[in-house]
Amino acid sequence: MSKVILCTSKTAETPFTFLNTKVEIYTYEELCFYIFNNTVLISKSVLSEKLFNFIRDELGMDELADKLTSLMNKTTYAQDLLIEILNAGDYYTTEEIKTYAAAWQKYRKLGKLQKAKLKADGYLAYRRYIKAATLYDEILDDVTEETDSEFLGNVYHNRAVAAANNLDIDDAKKYFLLAYEHNNNPDSLKGYFYTIATREDTTTLKEEIRIRGLEDKYFEDIMAEIGDSKSDVQEMTIFAMLQRAVYNRLNKDMTDYDKRMDIILAQLKDEFREQSI
Repeated sequence: MSKVILCTSKTAETPFTFLNTKVEIYTYEELCFYIFNNTVLISKSVLSEKLFNFIRDELGMDELADKLTSLMNKTTYAQDLLIEILNAGDYYTTEEIKTYAAAWQKYRKLGKLQKAKLKADGYLAYRRYIKAATLYDEILDDVTEETDSEFLGNVYHNRAVAAANNLDIDDAKKYFLLAYEHNNNPDSLKGYFYTIATREDTTTLKEEIRIRGLEDKYFEDIMAEIGDSKSDVQEMTIFAMLQRAVYNRLNKDMTDYDKRMDIILAQLKDEFREQSI
């Protein structure tokens, strides 16, 4: 969670875990924050006796738990139950909850592919790269000639990010280029060149840049961006660390390249095990 949460309610001894994102919740305030920012990842199946019992037994909110239980079979949408949870305390203001409710009314009117992308984007944000890639592939299987080109390009871009973070370099390269062809986003083109650089030398990279009609300064700018990137930290994505490793390799600094690749591979193994559960 990326926000400081001031908790004034009871803290659970045993947390509730949202299994699809591996996020653990200990307080009512944390539950509200998660709901407010991740509703697209919360299916009605999650709103079960397990959550209601957590609210009752661990948070001491019997009245809310009873209300949710009674409403469970009377409402169609998970968001209606989630709004009940948000309304049960004062972590969010009435106006904020109204804005939240209005946003999800708009969400219900979105097309199938738009909804699916929001869900896939949510998993991508939580580094559930295998799940995100699967959902993006399902979107790509359903596109038609009428699908908006920029939307399609953005799907390709995020699919490439998922591939890069799983070190599927060939797929990342392919999808970044497809993304740029549809959305004309400079970040997609940079991603394409970054993935090329993971396997090729500077001469090949420069030639590829020229083929795309760009000047040699573009290569210099890319290398400068990677060189100025922050040091490896746990919060960096694998792709961000990979970019830094590429910079080391292209500059013949194989010692740092090997160190970073060891870190990347170790983190990739850990994340793959988590995503396979």
